[in-house]
Amino acid sequence: MSQKWIYKPEPDEDIVDGISSSLGFGTFESKILVLRGIDNYQKAREFFKPNLNDIHNPFLMKDMQLAVDRIATAIENGEKILVYGDYDVDGTTAVALMYLYLSKIVDKKYLEFYIPDRNSEGYGVSKEGIDFAKENGYSLIIALDCGIKAVDKIDYAKGLGVDFIICDHHLPGEQIPEAVAVLDPKRADCRYPFKELSGCGVGFKLCQGLNSIYKIPEAELFELTDLLAISIAADIVSMSGENRVLAKQGLKVLRKTRNLGLRMLIPSDKLATFEISNIVFEIAPKINAAGRISHGKAAVELMVSDNLKQAHQIVNDIITLNDSRREMDMSSTTEALLQVEESGQVQNYTTIVYGAGWNKGVIGIVASRLTETYYKPTLVFTDGNNGEMVASARTVADFDVHDALENCSDLFLKFGGHPAAAGLSMEKDKFELFREKFERIVSEKIKDHQKEPSITIDSIVDIDDLNKDFFNFHRKLAPFGPNNMKPVLVLKNQKISGFVKTMGKDECHLKFYIRQESTGRNIECVGFKLGKYADDFRSKNFDIAFTAEENHWKGNVTYFLNIRDVKFIESQEVPEIMAAPAAEGL
Repeated sequence: MSQKWIYKPEPDEDIVDGISSSLGFGTFESKILVLRGIDNYQKAREFFKPNLNDIHNPFLMKDMQLAVDRIATAIENGEKILVYGDYDVDGTTAVALMYLYLSKIVDKKYLEFYIPDRNSEGYGVSKEGIDFAKENGYSLIIALDCGIKAVDKIDYAKGLGVDFIICDHHLPGEQIPEAVAVLDPKRADCRYPFKELSGCGVGFKLCQGLNSIYKIPEAELFELTDLLAISIAADIVSMSGENRVLAKQGLKVLRKTRNLGLRMLIPSDKLATFEISNIVFEIAPKINAAGRISHGKAAVELMVSDNLKQAHQIVNDIITLNDSRREMDMSSTTEALLQVEESGQVQNYTTIVYGAGWNKGVIGIVASRLTETYYKPTLVFTDGNNGEMVASARTVADFDVHDALENCSDLFLKFGGHPAAAGLSMEKDKFELFREKFERIVSEKIKDHQKEPSITIDSIVDIDDLNKDFFNFHRKLAPFGPNNMKPVLVLKNQKISGFVKTMGKDECHLKFYIRQESTGRNIECVGFKLGKYADDFRSKNFDIAFTAEENHWKGNVTYFLNIRDVKFIESQEVPEIMAAPAAEGL
């Protein structure tokens, strides 16, 4: 409710007119395209018709040939291969994808997967995982979504005669591990054209590279993109370039998926209309719950299972774990909020809290909740192993928390992540020193615009522009994600048509309608977490910033406006309207 509205600059009218005439869209829709950089016919073709032929040659990635050759040698010599990955959605989907691909060309007796235990091993490549490989005769480990900073661990494995191929997408450190091959488009010496692949995406590129030898039918290879789409959505990587092509293909596969585990995890009545947002809010938390609360291995077992009874049991277990995760999340968040208030951190540049009993699997969620509440770079600590502390970091707007933490890395035992999120471990006696140092660094680096929440507005829109043509156009903009977010639009000086209805637990959400006077139609508006403003909506005119959303029910599609923020017009009173709104939607 206190967000600053930042309007995008008006685009060049001649360019907008050119797009409108060449594509046949209206002026308003063409403006939306130009605002996101789609300012000529060729860009529009690539955007609206992403083609699998547009994805890059995997051998443009540094070390790809080395990786393919080493795996081919292992297969030829009958070596045992261990597929290793992180316990989050990106890691488990990457492991499942690689395992399913390799199982098409390798007898499963030579193939196994390994997910580290979050509590006993922590994130990334672990000594325990390497020991498991050695003790069980696995001479090659393919590490997915981790490993780019595991310099010491890779050296340890080499000493045991265990080779590593690393497939990662995190930022490298100063030293690249001495593995057989290190695939990471973010390497400074990697010329791969697209840098924003997910960890699963890097794994998929390796499968593409291997397919130059093993010639699995292309349809079978791309059938694995259902898992890739889940990783792209859940890891919140850029929805542009190659990711957009792969995500769109993956969603197409997902809606008709033959993956038994995914079919059981996704309600059958929703499968045909599944979108990126469904993955983020409905599927990713369930897959994550296994690794957060129990063991990520269960998620992989589900995604590679061909046994109906086994898959059914795993889904039931995962849903139970997700319910437990929600309870832990709520209780830990409540304690963390109280700690911030009592410690006087509200005035700080950062928010740093510690709870000895907080589950390591939910501290990232708690960090996100605190960031939403206080709008500051945030770290949530809990106890790790051997007297250590572990933390998850989240940040605001475009403030690079990874860069800020890099300045404190001399205090850490382990550290890695992205500009938007990171994780670390640290000795307990360094906690206060870190708190002071991080606060100082953030105070020096943070810019004024990063200190308050803001929402970027694409355009003011006339209510009559919200018609079927617009909503059809809006659907074509999908899939949505970073660098291709849903357009945020503003309707000015609106009033409710009918009544305001509060919904949800504690009536924290609300719903109402606004009327298109030219057509007589009522458009549904939903305000999540805006229930406390119901009386204001009843009595005042308002400006709303919103995104357009689809609602699928029994084969029918209706549309509603998801209110992202509101500004009430205090000087105007709205006469009470008793008539109920018409039931129809657009």
